[in-house]
Amino acid sequence: MVAAKAATQLGYTLLGLVLAKPQSGYALRKVFETTPLGNYSSSPGSIYPALKALEKAGLVERRSAAGGGGKQLFAPTSAGEAQFGEWLARPVDEEAMARHLDGVLLRFAFLQFDPDPGVSRDFLISFEAAAWARARALEAFLDGEAGRALSLHARLAVGHGLENIRSSARWAADARRQLGDKAEEGNDDEG
Repeated sequence: MVAAKAATQLGYTLLGLVLAKPQSGYALRKVFETTPLGNYSSSPGSIYPALKALEKAGLVERRSAAGGGGKQLFAPTSAGEAQFGEWLARPVDEEAMARHLDGVLLRFAFLQFDPDPGVSRDFLISFEAAAWARARALEAFLDGEAGRALSLHARLAVGHGLENIRSSARWAADARRQLGDKAEEGNDDEG
């Protein structure tokens, strides 16, 4: 059984980044400062303890950088790679759509490293289904007694969430089409 200690969003994010390329703690902090991952703190007080927890769980290890100089890089272990792969392959559910959409989309972004295009397709199928399920739940809420009792401002706010989730469902269908088109183009190149 693979250790479960990396089961924080930050832990999986760090694991994905070092899976793409072994990096120093400093380089990882810079990624958080210079990319849309900025919703995570780049402070040493968050990055280094998270790396230490991953290391303690046996999911990353330190390696000496090429060229010496004492620079240490974090790289995934085989257990880290396995746990990361399991995290990526999890189907998306309505709860994740409702409460952790940023994390769900982060998982999708990391799927670029999975060599099996079926994993991305399955992810997007579950994403779309979960998004439509969430949209139906919001519609039912708005049509129900509790939704009708909301103030206009509250109804409008819930309506905004409903439109966002519908948009997410449409995005998933379009992303699946685009990735399918890309896979077909790749097959044409081989023939």
